[in-house]
Amino acid sequence: MQTPHILIVDNDPMAALVTQHGLQRLLNQGAQIETAASTSAARARCLGDHVDLLIIDPSTENSAETALLKEIQRTQLDIAVLVLTAYDTPRLRSQMRSLGIQHYLAKPVELRDLGETVQRVVHAGARILPKV
Repeated sequence: MQTPHILIVDNDPMAALVTQHGLQRLLNQGAQIETAASTSAARARCLGDHVDLLIIDPSTENSAETALLKEIQRTQLDIAVLVLTAYDTPRLRSQMRSLGIQHYLAKPVELRDLGETVQRVVHAGARILPKV
């Protein structure tokens, strides 16, 4: 298996960097981990580059991040998705389930737990489920 490419998009750039650096420390050379400065930058990367895992924080139910998840689902891109959110609500959880999101973590999360989840998702190849 080649080195997985992980892309992190978060509306809080500091949170994205903390996640990136923490995962790099945990995974060593086991993954290429980058951040996207915006949802539009993440969209371009997902459509143009090979991304194995997108870690995303949809801040509200009708956010640009949610629109990106819908686009990934609609175009059936081969990208695993992990929602890592600071805005955990029953409504957001329900919406993510309806979008086929299989992996969802609420912040704050222990770095070790995040690392284990990332490794499990990447190795399982769990992808966003297409809408039926």
